[in-house]
Amino acid sequence: MVLKMIFYFLHKRSWNRVTFGRSLRGTIKSVMRSPPITALPSDSASNVVRKMISFDIGAVIVSDGDKHYGLVTERDILERVSEVSKDPAKTLVKDIMSLPLTTVEYNKSLTDMLKIMHDKQIRRLAVIQEGEVTGIITERRILEALI
Repeated sequence: MVLKMIFYFLHKRSWNRVTFGRSLRGTIKSVMRSPPITALPSDSASNVVRKMISFDIGAVIVSDGDKHYGLVTERDILERVSEVSKDPAKTLVKDIMSLPLTTVEYNKSLTDMLKIMHDKQIRRLAVIQEGEVTGIITERRILEALI
């Protein structure tokens, strides 16, 4: 419900009318998860699930050194592994990740970030600073910041 309200106001470009417990005037850096949790393209889906459980997160960034490829979400695992009865221990991250990795600069406003999410119909963005992925921002973190 709250997310729909936010997107409604973004769509209408009524940025300043959105007010809850806190303001949307902050920057992404103030609410992003940093450093991001990552997985290698060669990691198994089982390994990623263990990371998600261990860190209480719903997505990991797929990277290999300085190269960032995409994102694996809980939904990716459910749709591309569980629902088609693949073996999670044998299914590689590179075969189930969402592409491309959509990014946003760390110093952008929360409203800018929400607009990107709305326009692209996504719930997570990798945060970059000086060309490097330094965090991840999710709709859940934004909602938690507003409460």
